[in-house]
Amino acid sequence: MIKITPLALMGADDRGSGYFWDCNRTGNFVVCYRNAGSSSGQHYHEGKRDNKNPEIMYLFTGKAAIHWCAKDGDTITVSEVTAPARVEIPINIWHQLIAITDCCFIEMNSLEDVQQDSVRVWRPDFEKMINVKP
Repeated sequence: MIKITPLALMGADDRGSGYFWDCNRTGNFVVCYRNAGSSSGQHYHEGKRDNKNPEIMYLFTGKAAIHWCAKDGDTITVSEVTAPARVEIPINIWHQLIAITDCCFIEMNSLEDVQQDSVRVWRPDFEKMINVKP
C-alpha cells in the first residue's frame, strides 16, 4: 500500500505559504515537471537501492493520480494526490503516475537509483499479469 501524507503548513500570509518537509536522504535527486495528461512510471522497485526502498517523492505543485498494485495483487488502485504532499511507495508495488494537472515533484533518489532498481512492466502487460491467474 502506498502512503500519501499532506505536508504540514508552517504558516501563510499575503506572500504565500510555507510547509515543513523531512529530507533524511542526501545525494543527487530528480526534479520532474509533468504536463497534464502525461504518464510516468509503469514499473516497480526490488529494493536493491536504499533510495528506492521505499521510493519517496514530494509533489510540490498540481494534482496527480497514482495507479498502483502489489506485484502479486489483482486490482489496480488509484490514489489522487494534491500538492503539497509526500508519497511513499514500498518495494514490489507496481506504480504509474498520471498528471491530472501540470505538476512538479521531486524524487528522493538519483538517476542511477532508477536505472539500477526499476523493473519496467508496461501497463497492458501488467494488467494481463494480474488478471490471468493459474
